[in-house]
Amino acid sequence: MLISLIFKNQQSFIITKNGVLKVASFKRQFSNSSSSWFNQNNYKNSSSSSSSSSSSSSNSSSNSISPPIATTSASLNYDSILTKYQNYQIAVAYQPKNRNQSSNLFKKSNTTKSELSPSGEDNLFVSKEIDGSIAIGVADGVGGWSEAGYDSSAISRELCNSMKTNFENKLELNSPKNLLQLAFDNVTSSDKVEIGGTTACLGILTPDLNLRVANLGDSWCGLFRDYKLIKETNFQTHNFNTPYQLAKIPKSIIKKAELQGRRYIIDSPNQADEYLWKLQKNDIIMFATDGVTDNVIPKDIEIFLKDNENNDRLDIIAEQFVKEVVKVSKDSNFPSAFAQELSRLTGQKYLGGKEDDITIVLIKVV
Repeated sequence: MLISLIFKNQQSFIITKNGVLKVASFKRQFSNSSSSWFNQNNYKNSSSSSSSSSSSSSNSSSNSISPPIATTSASLNYDSILTKYQNYQIAVAYQPKNRNQSSNLFKKSNTTKSELSPSGEDNLFVSKEIDGSIAIGVADGVGGWSEAGYDSSAISRELCNSMKTNFENKLELNSPKNLLQLAFDNVTSSDKVEIGGTTACLGILTPDLNLRVANLGDSWCGLFRDYKLIKETNFQTHNFNTPYQLAKIPKSIIKKAELQGRRYIIDSPNQADEYLWKLQKNDIIMFATDGVTDNVIPKDIEIFLKDNENNDRLDIIAEQFVKEVVKVSKDSNFPSAFAQELSRLTGQKYLGGKEDDITIVLIKVV
């Protein structure tokens, strides 16, 4: 994700992490092409690997599986990788991209806090059940800030933590947009976040099988019924690869940018799109950061879910899905969603996955 969108002399320039400048302006949508996985035969059915795992969930309060020992639920804002509620099962899975790929022996090596985060600059949260409702969501921190020496994982982590905490403290149980606003207010006043930007996609599951969603930026939520996508959030972007984002930036830095004819993207929670979806038994909902949607299209996800219809381990399904996305993100010949959109935009042929942090929250209505 970009650190900023700079306006100068009425032109908009996109500043990518490697410093390449490209001029573009369009709203990214999912490709309508046929499934990339299917065409490339890259998909592997995970049912066999799932069946070799334990056939029943290990229970930590009888209904959950604890996070890996190498991580802490405080840094990830969830209590278990699989939790079974009265009406829902919820699993989480994630993998940060490899940020230690430099072979330059003369380059100074500084390990950033983002590199130490188990989910990279992404984060997620899953709340406890409060009055029959559950709050869930994902956030994707703006990576460019780490190159300026800041912790670019802090804002997504603390935003998710605040959304979870505020929901569990019953400060907001109905509106995900209001929950986002409360959490962002906490972040802007917290000394745990010095500077940063993040997208956010969150929802509240209700006991009467409704899902309320708020989305700001290019993270995503999709509702699948009978393994077909029937509802999804829209991407909010200013320009190509430049999503709406919540930002905390010191006034001194904003003022310095203004003197140079530049400005940072600073969007507001009230700009989030809102959705209300009625759910049915066996529906599957996925919340995902753009590490998923930049690489695969809905048809890919439909095929994956259909091929796992006999797998009753939602945590294994989520884990295998993330592994498959990671695999194609590193494939230089894979026709990723990002490459397809770039090809459409430029009129040139592009191939290859887009490496990024990959995070999902997967829900099944039971």
